[in-house]
Amino acid sequence: MDLGLAGHSIVVTGGSSGIGLATARLLLDEGAIVTICGRNIDRLRAAEAELDSSQLLAVQADVLDPTDAARVVTSAVEHAGRLDGVAAVAGRGRRGSLLELDPAVVVDEVSDKLLALLNIARPAVVQHLRETGGSIVALTAPTGFEPAPAMGAIGVGRAALANAIRALALELAPDKVRVNAVGVGMIDTPRQLQRHANDGTDMTYPEWLANEAKQRDTPLERAGTDTEVASAISYLLSPRSSFTTGAVLDVTGGHRSQ
Repeated sequence: MDLGLAGHSIVVTGGSSGIGLATARLLLDEGAIVTICGRNIDRLRAAEAELDSSQLLAVQADVLDPTDAARVVTSAVEHAGRLDGVAAVAGRGRRGSLLELDPAVVVDEVSDKLLALLNIARPAVVQHLRETGGSIVALTAPTGFEPAPAMGAIGVGRAALANAIRALALELAPDKVRVNAVGVGMIDTPRQLQRHANDGTDMTYPEWLANEAKQRDTPLERAGTDTEVASAISYLLSPRSSFTTGAVLDVTGGHRSQ
């Protein structure tokens, strides 16, 4: 399906790996002009080489830093002459029980998840999106609504993020700027590959992924792919979803994100 994204300028934070990289790849395939950013210069350059497109701009930046976040958007507008959308994919998570984690770590988790979105959704950015009728898409997950063991800090952060997404959607609706989220379940990404390595299990990675999906009671009984998430993000960024805002599109294999 043609999503109508040809010539649209999209920023993808966390675009150097995993879901962000898959999103950038799909958007480029749709003819969009894409700006990716990431903290790690080596991963960023590898992503740039892999995507290999004249319509791609790669910017080293940490969106938790407001100056860096503003620079990414400025670079995107200079590169494309406009801004039509932001995929706020960048993020990290601190696993652990709320009882066991230092409260400051939990606060940091909430702060990081909010800043990764709010630093990129500033008035100057929104003004560009007003001009193009653009949209913002962020990531959330079922743990923001249904707490899970060892995911307390992540869940609290995602709950705060989900509320912020909805609040932004309401605030920006009069300006015809849409704000939505993709709710992700167990997704096969480099982060999961690292978790498998850290577990020290005798299971192969595919076996471990299948077991994780089972442990999470995933109705489709498998992990999702980064491309499946990227497809949902791209749809919500596109004119095809022009009457959708404040929504969560589930890519969870059957779990619900709200």
